[in-house]
Amino acid sequence: MTRPDRSRPSYATVSHFLVPTGHRIVRKKPGPKRLLSCKSERRIIRAVSVDALTSGQVVHELHLQCSARTVRRTLQAAGFLRYKRVSRKPSLSYDNIRKRLAFATAFIAKPMAFWHQVVFSDEKIWSCDGPFGSSQRWVDCRAKSSSYARRQHSGGGKVHMWAGMSLRGLTMAVFVEGGLNAVKYQQVLLEALLPFGLEMYDFNYTFQQDNAPAHTANSTKAWLDALGVTVLPWPARSLDLNPIENIWGVLPRVVYRKGRQFARVAELKAVVLAAWATVAQKYVVPLLESMPRRLQAVLDARGHHTKY
Repeated sequence: MTRPDRSRPSYATVSHFLVPTGHRIVRKKPGPKRLLSCKSERRIIRAVSVDALTSGQVVHELHLQCSARTVRRTLQAAGFLRYKRVSRKPSLSYDNIRKRLAFATAFIAKPMAFWHQVVFSDEKIWSCDGPFGSSQRWVDCRAKSSSYARRQHSGGGKVHMWAGMSLRGLTMAVFVEGGLNAVKYQQVLLEALLPFGLEMYDFNYTFQQDNAPAHTANSTKAWLDALGVTVLPWPARSLDLNPIENIWGVLPRVVYRKGRQFARVAELKAVVLAAWATVAQKYVVPLLESMPRRLQAVLDARGHHTKY
C-alpha cells in the first residue's frame, strides 16, 4: 500500500486506500462542537480532586463557558471520581493514634461480659432548623486520603442533650441549658447515671465518657472517684469506638424525617425524647456486640479512623 503524500492524510484519502483491502469503514457521525477541551477537562478534575470544589464553583473559578451540569458529566465520565458524603470525623494527631492503638491492644482480649458491664455515654446537640450539615463533594477514589470534616457546634436554636446506654437498657436523657461545664455535668450524672447504675448494676459497672473539658475537669474526676465510679480510660477523638455515636446517626433520620423543622425548642425536645425511648433501644445489643470488631478495626488501621 502506497502511503498518501501527506503528513496528516484526510479521512477521504485514508478511506481510498482501505476500501480495496476489505476493511470496514465507519464514518464519523457529525455532532455538536465540544464545549470543553481536553485541557479544560483536566483542569476540572484537578479542581475537584485537590481543591474540593463543587461543580458550580468549578464553573466560576475556572471561568468556563459551560453549565455546572456539563462539569458533572465530565467528572462522571472520568471513572475514578465519586460524589459521596463527607464523613464528619476529627483529625488525629500522632499522640491520638498512639493512644488509640494502646487502648485497642489493651482491651481487644476483653470478653463480651466486660463490655456488657460498660455504660457508654455521650452528648448530642439538636437544632430546631434540622440536622447539622451532611456535606457532600466529589472525591477522587484514586487518592488514599479520606474526606473528613471536623464537627462544629455553633449557632442558636439548639439544645444540648446527654444520654447513656448499656446492655441493660437506656439511661434517662437529660437536656442542659447553655454550655456544659463541670458543675452542670456532675448534676446530669447525678440525675441520670447514678440512679441507672444503682438500679441496673448495683454500682458494679464501668462508666465510659469522652475527653470533653467538663468530663476531664479535676472536680469531675474527684467527684466520680468519691462516688466509687470506675471510669474507662478512653482515647481522645475516638468517635468510631463509641457505639452510642451510631445511635446519634440514626435518631436524626426520625427526628427530622421529611425535612421537619421545629418552631420551639420544647417541641424539639419532645420529639427527641420519643425517638430516644422508642427507636434507640433496638440498636443497643448489635452495637455493643460490635466492640471487639471495632477494636480489631483500629488495630488493622494502625490507629487511624475506621469504618465505624
